[in-house]
Amino acid sequence: MRCSRTVFPRLTLTALLGVFVPLALLAGCAGTLTLPEQRPADYAMVLTVYPLGDDTPGHAGAFRPARYALEPDGLLRAEVGAGVTEPDYPPIARRLEPAQAETLYALARGLNLDQPDTGPANIPGPQVYTPPTDTPVAMIEVASLGTARAFELDAGPTAPAAPLLRELERLTWQGQD
Repeated sequence: MRCSRTVFPRLTLTALLGVFVPLALLAGCAGTLTLPEQRPADYAMVLTVYPLGDDTPGHAGAFRPARYALEPDGLLRAEVGAGVTEPDYPPIARRLEPAQAETLYALARGLNLDQPDTGPANIPGPQVYTPPTDTPVAMIEVASLGTARAFELDAGPTAPAAPLLRELERLTWQGQD
């Protein structure tokens, strides 16, 4: 089962950020990202997968070009395929049950995004980010407790981010044709 891409309008990433980042901007993004054990009410995430190419072996399923967005209220948006790595707002896939949103939060929290010394590389943001051309990566943008950050993640099938990528694909039914 797939949601039609024509039912929901596509919005720019600016619209997405306008939904859940204004408080972070007002609070000052210079603060430290905090990901407590329980998902904060304002937690939101956008994850964009940049594989080496659409036809590269091993980049099927969760490891193909994709853009996912989890909103604070549990609304999950998704789009996969060539061209979705552009900074657009993906169409609605479904509304998650609270336990499903908690699972995604736990998987993202497990990436140590709030640990500057051991976590992934912090990047300036989507408008200035250029993914490498020699390795598959994902860019994850996170807003939590009034702070927003973006990070680069290894997007290979054995990378620490792989369980999150697989769960996003599963929850959005993108693996079904």
